[in-house]
Amino acid sequence: MKLTTIIILLSVIVLNSCKGNRVSGTYVAQSVMLPMYNGCCTATEVLHLNNDHTFNAYHQNDQGDYLTKDVASGSYDLKQDMISFKPDSLNQHYDYSNIKYKVPASDEHANFLIKQGIESQKFYKIDFKQADSLYIHRYSHTCWDQESITIKKDGTVHYIRHSQDKNRNPVDISRHKKLTQEQFQQYIETLSQSRLFQAAATSEKYSITFSLAIKEYDMVIQDQNNIDKKLYDFFFETARSWVK
Repeated sequence: MKLTTIIILLSVIVLNSCKGNRVSGTYVAQSVMLPMYNGCCTATEVLHLNNDHTFNAYHQNDQGDYLTKDVASGSYDLKQDMISFKPDSLNQHYDYSNIKYKVPASDEHANFLIKQGIESQKFYKIDFKQADSLYIHRYSHTCWDQESITIKKDGTVHYIRHSQDKNRNPVDISRHKKLTQEQFQQYIETLSQSRLFQAAATSEKYSITFSLAIKEYDMVIQDQNNIDKKLYDFFFETARSWVK
């Protein structure tokens, strides 16, 4: 009898865990004031829900003459198709403690969330395999050295570097390659597990530009100098080694 009770309890725990984890992933909403030019004027919000019920949120408001960035992190709870949050610290400009997201009851895979409020907003779950292109670029503050990596949906990668030799003569490198299945899968998994952006500057040595284009939702997610450090290291250590 006791063994049966334990098995039933474990089954309930596993089922509840699976149900809660159905919302894990990266969700994005973006509002645009046309005509859009070089990121202006857009408001972009990225919500990353982890399997362990922790979250990271990033909000960027680009109005051309000014740019604001806010982040939040902490834990989340899913009850009756409603997600609520408990942030680690209070951010008066970006308070997630009173924010709730609705999971449509008919959406078994939680392909989108509805942010509750005076004006509700739809957040799309991003399938990074469907991202049309990712571009990351960095240039050094101390020398004439810059690099960029572009990865497209078909698995092709383009690496470009502009630098100088010891005599200050320009040295240009341009390489194209098709990623292996394993490399492309590692790229997708790294993106999927990343929060994409962070509060602290990514690097003191480089200025960094990041851009992710998703035509399916007519979105371009971009940022400068606040890219997740683990993601940045992946591109300029692992991904770069694939094409160098």
